[in-house]
Amino acid sequence: MFETKELIEMAQYGNTIAEVELLRRYEPLINKYSRRFGLLDEDCKQHLAIEFLLATRKFDINRYL
Repeated sequence: MFETKELIEMAQYGNTIAEVELLRRYEPLINKYSRRFGLLDEDCKQHLAIEFLLATRKFDINRYL
């Protein structure tokens, strides 16, 4: 099992398996912010997942070490 830092670095080099694992780990948080009136909004969830992956690709890991 990889640490989050390692997964981010792998995802930045185009590793789709790392991206899938990051989405799996953060899915509860994405689901939390995808709720409207207590129900899961699938369009919002998809948008947040895409934005999450885009942010992962731009994330400067060295800034937070």
